Amino acid sequence: MRFHQALGAALALAAALSCGTDALALTNISTWAVTEVTAAQKADLEPSALQKKAATGSITREEFCGIALRLYESVTGKTVGKGGDTPFADTDSPDVAAAYALGLVSGRGEGVFDPDGLITRQELCKTLDNIIAAAGLEAPPSDPEALSEYPDRDEVASWAEGAVARMLDSGVMRGVSRLQNDETGEAHETVTLSPGGKTTREQALMLSLRFTETFERAPDPEPEAEPNRNPAQDPEPAVPGKKPSDAFNDMKDFVEGGNLPAQGDGKAMPSPLPETEAQKMAFIFGVGGTYFETVEEAEAAMAEIEIPVWRLQEDGSKKAGTAYVTVNRALAPLYRAAFQEIFDGDEQFPIKDVGSYAWRPTPTSEHRWGTAIDINYDENMEATINADGTLTPTTGTHWTPGENPYSIPEGGDVYRAFTKYGFSWGGNAWRSKRDYMHFSYFGR
Repeated sequence: MRFHQALGAALALAAALSCGTDALALTNISTWAVTEVTAAQKADLEPSALQKKAATGSITREEFCGIALRLYESVTGKTVGKGGDTPFADTDSPDVAAAYALGLVSGRGEGVFDPDGLITRQELCKTLDNIIAAAGLEAPPSDPEALSEYPDRDEVASWAEGAVARMLDSGVMRGVSRLQNDETGEAHETVTLSPGGKTTREQALMLSLRFTETFERAPDPEPEAEPNRNPAQDPEPAVPGKKPSDAFNDMKDFVEGGNLPAQGDGKAMPSPLPETEAQKMAFIFGVGGTYFETVEEAEAAMAEIEIPVWRLQEDGSKKAGTAYVTVNRALAPLYRAAFQEIFDGDEQFPIKDVGSYAWRPTPTSEHRWGTAIDINYDENMEATINADGTLTPTTGTHWTPGENPYSIPEGGDVYRAFTKYGFSWGGNAWRSKRDYMHFSYFGR
């Protein structure tokens, strides 16, 4: 891989870009960095948080969370859901929440993330190393002893040694070169690790580009062939051992009349579709079952599904792609059917981010159950309704259907697909707020 092109080519490109810098989110990109930064932007590694920011300014911890999520999506092919809660008191950033949920970043301690703090070189290396682990990438072994050749090796924190060594060995990060005069006044080049040093925004994008070109996802193992068996001889699935409630008495006729299992198995579309809340509760949790009480219980009920999506290109065209989302297993057939109808629709509605399951502290959160889904969160804001009828965004920035292609129009393909299968839309479900990104099975 070549990281530096001929100076003449870079200067020519810089001159061309100077006539239309609005096409680039970052401003004042250094001449020597234009080639790699442009490649990183074309690879969709630049988050919207960097829009109109100075390329030579130091990148913050929150800003790098946005890059880290783009990296994770790039190397896995998965779309990261956003909008979850964070344990931090000093930020409600969806990027920080999503990066924390994936295990890519951690806080400073005592509930502090320090979103505006400048990320150090060793923290950046650690985040990249966490992406390798979270994405299941193949990574070479790391030998911290290799750091001993650098004069400031002792300044590297113990928790970052392996990550710094791996990024240096792989060529993703390089040492910092400085000219220093010796006692005689002669200049000598000194290469240091500078673990506590800062990274500019343009450098962060360049490192990210190198990361995607260096580390590749390990191929998924071939699934084992299932032995021939007679499904009729399978034991009945266990139902959560909780006391039945009178609220589920109407499930008996529903199950018997439609020949539908009391709890969805994630394999077949239920017929008829559950309609009442009691029918839906029994379908999701089993007759007599109730909300998930632990993370382990919830995650055991989830499944990752592959869905077709349209991706909006820079020239305004749309390209067929694939996204992955973790949902409640019982609803997997409904989710697949809804997204297939959206994909086949006349609108070719583009989807850039989508998320469903996320553990929340609130027992009745539908994201905790995997029964709600958020689509294109920034362009389909969640907002409170003020006394004068105006909206104040709480997540995302706007909702402008007809103007922004990512905004979900009421009555459009996305709306019709999900409401067809029993979901409510947060754009018209409540009086107290609007949540245009949000479709929920129980209307919460």
